[in-house]
Amino acid sequence: MFVGSSAFAQDIKSMFDEAKALLDRDQYALAMGRFKQITALDQDNDLVRYAGFYEAISAYHSGDAAMAQQLFTQLEEKYPNWLESANEINFWQAKIALESGELEAGLSHLASINDNNFKEEIEALKIEHIAKVNDRDQLKSLLKDHPDPIIASNLLTSLLSDNVMDRNFVLIDSLITTFKINPEANIDGVDFSPKKDVYNIGLFFPFQYGSDSISLVRMMNDWPVRFLQGMKLGLEKLAEENININLMTFDTKTSATTTRAILADPKLKELDLIVGPAYPGPIGEVVRFSKENKINFINPLSSNGEILIDNPFAFLYYPSNESLAISAAEYARKYLTKNKNVAIFYASEADKPRAQLYRKLIEKDTFNVVIEQMVRPNESAKIQQMLVEKIKVDKDSARRARMIAEMDSLLNAGVKKWEKYSGDDFLEEKLGIMPDSIGHIFIASDIPSLSASVISGIDAREDTIYYVGSSRWLSSEQSISFQQLERVEAVFTGSNWIDYDKASVTEFRERYLNKFSAVPRKEDRLGDAYIGYDIMVTYGRLLNQYGKYFQLGLKTVETVPGELTERFSYQLSNDNRYTPILRMVDSKVKKSNN
Repeated sequence: MFVGSSAFAQDIKSMFDEAKALLDRDQYALAMGRFKQITALDQDNDLVRYAGFYEAISAYHSGDAAMAQQLFTQLEEKYPNWLESANEINFWQAKIALESGELEAGLSHLASINDNNFKEEIEALKIEHIAKVNDRDQLKSLLKDHPDPIIASNLLTSLLSDNVMDRNFVLIDSLITTFKINPEANIDGVDFSPKKDVYNIGLFFPFQYGSDSISLVRMMNDWPVRFLQGMKLGLEKLAEENININLMTFDTKTSATTTRAILADPKLKELDLIVGPAYPGPIGEVVRFSKENKINFINPLSSNGEILIDNPFAFLYYPSNESLAISAAEYARKYLTKNKNVAIFYASEADKPRAQLYRKLIEKDTFNVVIEQMVRPNESAKIQQMLVEKIKVDKDSARRARMIAEMDSLLNAGVKKWEKYSGDDFLEEKLGIMPDSIGHIFIASDIPSLSASVISGIDAREDTIYYVGSSRWLSSEQSISFQQLERVEAVFTGSNWIDYDKASVTEFRERYLNKFSAVPRKEDRLGDAYIGYDIMVTYGRLLNQYGKYFQLGLKTVETVPGELTERFSYQLSNDNRYTPILRMVDSKVKKSNN
């Protein structure tokens, strides 16, 4: 009996070796037939189990993936305790499911594998097949059930492919934070970032050069010249750090035609960075030139995110309208929930995207926008009037009923002067905007007069209304005091806020005073020496560190330090998305977490 069993086992072993040899020679159909002969035997031993495993693999390689999947499933059902091959069977089932487009099933099989030896193969499978998913909603659904960095990374890449105006930055920030992803910068036609001994920077501004003395005096007092003075001081600072910049200036006036003529010079294709321009016509020409010639440019004044659309070489020095709206909305949704009624004011069509996005974001969180209104700067006092003016309204019905009953009583008693109340006696004065009817006001504009009007109106009321707006207007000569801002607990989204106690700011002021025998003046909407200096030193260092296409480096880091501005964040978009929340504390602007 023993001899017979031994001979039979040798026969199975011989059949198995023959089938395995056929498999190794890629003769899959023949191998599958031989393995099937073994699995048909009513026995439970390693050779039979492995024959079933290799039969499934032979079926897969012969092109019958459905049969292979069926055979692997039968193995699982027939040998539920075959632990030593469970991981490999799950891997093959995952591979077949993913290749068949059954992503949910494939990922579930991969999640069942508990052997680290499969880690590289699992990642390779995920990378290969998740990259094929173009449906953003499908990626979101997969990520919900399978919180995996590879799925998150592909979803992030999809989200970042949107124009900056349309990006879902709330979801983008969440993906980066949750899965610790570093976005990659991919620019068509740019494979590397060349480094140079000297970088060429062109300043395109409306200097309005003139030959007469009156024009010269006027030009020297204009903001473009003060901006240039700051840039020249920045050149000196960079030279001390052995960073060499060749600065060239171009007078665009306010003309697209003039700017186009300037850009027609072939030598300008050697520029490494353009700063400016200031007006829409020249901006349009520089946007076109920048994209066509792959030259970075930074607009130093605008928050208009449309400049960035479809142009990886365009940058904003300030946060875009969209970034400011997102930052403010995040704050409101966390901390201003006691009264969810909101008023929004903005100054022009250029501010409208900020107002509209803010509304869209907070309304998702059950806030109720009761007022959204454009108020021109020369009419900004209207906002204060809305907040403090009283109007005559009917007294409540019970009081009016009592007054009428009193007069009826006098009439019935025969009193001649029974009409003791006139029409105005039935009215009372109340605020046009009723107490506690608004929780906060968002100013979607950097125009100082709008914010000043709102804050003065809030300060005059007895109820609590919070102010939320950008900090950019604080740099101007203000009509309201820091004490008043502190009193109303004003909240600001930091827009390139400068801490004037910084050593680098003191150094800049000393340089300016020594060079020009004057104290630098900070503007609110226009350029000034502060901005010129900050841009020159900050971007000069970026060119030195990362090369001509410094965005390839910027996308790998969350923030970079500014020289005067605290920090810049260009990781997710080409505007400065570093917008800390600021509050007034002891008559100074300070960062706040609540």
